[in-house]
Amino acid sequence: MRQFYMINLAFFMLLFESSAVKAGDPGLTPGPKIAKERAGRARMKSKSNVDSLTAKSKFSTIPVLGSDTISVVELSKYPLVTLEQILKGNISGVYVQEPSAEPGTVQQNMLVHGITRPVFTARNFKENRPLIVVNGIQIIDETSLIYNIQNEETQPIGAATNILSLFDLDNIASIEVLKDAGQIAKYGPRAVNGVVYVTTKTAQAGDKKISINGYSGFAVPNNITTVNAEFERDFRQTFYDKYAGAEQIAAYPSYLSDSSNTNYYGPSNWVDQYYKLTPLYSINGALMGGTNRSNFRFFANHTQNASGADDTKFNRTYGGFSINMLPTTWFKVSGNIQIGRLARDRNRSLTERYTETKYTPDLSTPLAPNKSLYNLYLRNFDKLTLDNNYNTSVLASLGLDINIMPGLDVTSRIALDYNENRRDVFWPSTLMEGNNYTSNYLGYNERLSFDNNISYVKELNTGKLLFEAGLQIQADRQKYNYLQAYRGPNDYIKINKVEGDKNKANYLVSIGFIPYIYGDKTIHHLINTYFRTTYEWNGLKLSGLIRRDGSSWQQLSERWYTSYAVNGEYDLSSKIENDKIDILKFRGSYGHIGNLPNSDTEAAGPQYSSQLSWDKNTGIMSYNGVGTVSRPYSYGWVGYDVPWSFTDMYNIGVSLSMAKQFGLHVDFYNKTTKNMLLPVPTVAESGYKFEYASGMDVQNRGVDVSLNYTMPRSTGGFCWNSAFNIAYNTNELKKLPNQLDAIVVGKNKLQVGERIDQYWLLQNRGSYQSDAEVPVRDGDNRVMTYNGTDMKGGDPRWVDQDGNFDINNEDRILMGNIIPKWTGGFTNQFAYKNFDLSFLLYFNLGREIINQQASKKYDFANVAESKNLYGVREITSWEKSFDETAYPIYNPWSSVVPYQAEQDLFMEDGSFVKLKNLSVGYDLTKVVNNKKLNRLYVYVTGSNLLTITKYSGRDPELVNFYGYDTGTGIRYPKMYTLGVKLDF
Repeated sequence: MRQFYMINLAFFMLLFESSAVKAGDPGLTPGPKIAKERAGRARMKSKSNVDSLTAKSKFSTIPVLGSDTISVVELSKYPLVTLEQILKGNISGVYVQEPSAEPGTVQQNMLVHGITRPVFTARNFKENRPLIVVNGIQIIDETSLIYNIQNEETQPIGAATNILSLFDLDNIASIEVLKDAGQIAKYGPRAVNGVVYVTTKTAQAGDKKISINGYSGFAVPNNITTVNAEFERDFRQTFYDKYAGAEQIAAYPSYLSDSSNTNYYGPSNWVDQYYKLTPLYSINGALMGGTNRSNFRFFANHTQNASGADDTKFNRTYGGFSINMLPTTWFKVSGNIQIGRLARDRNRSLTERYTETKYTPDLSTPLAPNKSLYNLYLRNFDKLTLDNNYNTSVLASLGLDINIMPGLDVTSRIALDYNENRRDVFWPSTLMEGNNYTSNYLGYNERLSFDNNISYVKELNTGKLLFEAGLQIQADRQKYNYLQAYRGPNDYIKINKVEGDKNKANYLVSIGFIPYIYGDKTIHHLINTYFRTTYEWNGLKLSGLIRRDGSSWQQLSERWYTSYAVNGEYDLSSKIENDKIDILKFRGSYGHIGNLPNSDTEAAGPQYSSQLSWDKNTGIMSYNGVGTVSRPYSYGWVGYDVPWSFTDMYNIGVSLSMAKQFGLHVDFYNKTTKNMLLPVPTVAESGYKFEYASGMDVQNRGVDVSLNYTMPRSTGGFCWNSAFNIAYNTNELKKLPNQLDAIVVGKNKLQVGERIDQYWLLQNRGSYQSDAEVPVRDGDNRVMTYNGTDMKGGDPRWVDQDGNFDINNEDRILMGNIIPKWTGGFTNQFAYKNFDLSFLLYFNLGREIINQQASKKYDFANVAESKNLYGVREITSWEKSFDETAYPIYNPWSSVVPYQAEQDLFMEDGSFVKLKNLSVGYDLTKVVNNKKLNRLYVYVTGSNLLTITKYSGRDPELVNFYGYDTGTGIRYPKMYTLGVKLDF
């Protein structure tokens, strides 16, 4: 990598040296000739010379195809803390998943133009996410290897905080989503799933300005209905009366058998200790000013957000500083730094705790719904527990912009993105059946990048011609150390102590705890060059780009890949003799772009690991005291010559603007991601569970539509702005590796020609009321079976798809879909004199949900016998969340597991429409009439106010990434705030 740095430094020095010879007048005011030349170049630039380094594209001649920009001014009034929440409902073609209202959690995801890879594990989430770019810096996130430690994937190890909660909306100038090949090709192989480009506010010339913004309010929990053991007993009694035998009656749960036990049969009044009115607030300030030659901007913010449930909170302290300096008219220096610290009070979920500790206690007796007993549990929890979660982030860049000669510009920038993730945990023995637990996690992610770009604009008689070339080098380093330790000496020593005397034989050996240590470190080098040319003439814009990428995460034989893209735009408005048509543009693009893997695992090819087990978490690293390694049988076989995955995409679109009031944007797109790796079955004799083979192709097709209308302010002072966006997306599996037609992975099935996000379920057609109703096959009198077990009265009437009188996986069919077919939002802003009102309706249509919470409720017989996380009952299990009479009565003790979630009995329509945001404001600037005050605006907001849905569960958004409503996600609270914005 040192050679890369030296090449980059030499390149920059050469450009700087040549610019010094050809420089113009270094005085404060440019001469007439220079001013004229710079004015000509400015027509080709998308930003002024002062802030050109923060622009995502320097030239307006690059067609803007399929992009969408969010109005951050309006959204800054609401208590939104993550980028996903900001995008939700505001951009056509963007789908946001938020399975829990816990603030700042990493369990959020967003997709641009659909899902390109099937989601089987938590690692697959990251493979579908778009690239996040902040001020031109490609943001680095946590390594996907942190998901390899835990068997269950409710949360990754570490703080599990969303790094995209770093930025405050009052410090953001714009957020734009780039979707088509013409735009994303410049950002390289990380951008095949789209680009979310965030531009923070930067320094500007002018008089000193001060802005102060803030809001304060409350997270208000929703009203819920609680139940106690009497309700649970009555619910189960129907099953006991109809199906229970002596064995089941003898095993009746003890907490339900004694109706005099007030802990369970008394009042279910735990709600006030779990759901609370919780304050939330935010305050920020900005100071900016300076001359055209030197200017600055400083910003600082502190925010607290809360869910109003389980004492979960999120705190952000954030600051930013930007500066621009223009020593000469041909040379500009710009610097920007953003520093933030995130702290999260996590939930007290039993499921997450047992997941992390890999320890499941006796689950036969759940937490009691009695307030006094629950209070005792919480006091014990808060007194002895340690759970600290912190993230620190630094995002910095230093850039140079050099105007070498008329039409020839050079920019060079060095940028750093560094974030650190830390978590310290201690669970006392009183919560762990006598076994205490501690863990410590420290990880960091670092990206150092060098960007050099050179561009030349040539004015022609027939138009304008732009040539642009760039060289980018990125060096990534990701590392974590993770320790788990059990059975400490007592509940007051909460850290893993080691012997510090180097003269002792047990030097650095743990004292008291039994430790398990994990660690990993990955390094990635990415280098790319690109060349782009653009031609503009008489309303026509054509652009073509070719790039060459080299990645150390690809195998030696496949390190380099060539991508390309072409796009164009034609504006007919000037050729149409109609004064009402302002814009009529047709556009299109095509691209072929390589795709990076998410880790270096595949790059290593056939490899060894430090374990002697088929269980990835056993951690055996020696045999008879001799250290050794073995093949990674639990992970899978990775062969040689694994090629690049790539995406072919194209889009066509039209934009129409009429009478400066009405706008319409329509884009049709088709993208196919090819040659993806997939674990496929392999021969059992090899010892591997599967092998990774390339050759999976997935196609996404759809349309994005955006409509907007602006009513100009009337003489009475009324105006109205309205924006509606809707997007349709569907996907199809086009090909599987090794010419396979179908493959089963866990509870999922991939079938060529079908969607990749479908459920694989049994079809339910009622029940067998008696043994006599169970079908018998003619000829051999064989009764219907389930995986070889005879079915009886009280079992479900599942459809025997293949007619062989045995219900098994061959009878499951693909149905429904996890990702909605239609997504969108409807925003309206009304203003009358100094008053304004705005709201956002957000919707998802055409998707299904598996109501696993209902499945577990009815499957109480297996839940009670479970010795794993399936049997965990949170305190929220004492909520009435659905209609308990809506499902048929089967025999819950049947060996066919009649209430298994993987059947269409529990699949429901998950479509919804939400009143997401509502605000009312008043501008007091003229009322106060203070010359020093440029703006005084007060407002009130409400969030999560109304949901319209057919879904019978708690909330159709509280669904995990696999489409299951497990009942564990924290409910969305209603949020009310009062805010003020001041500008001096």
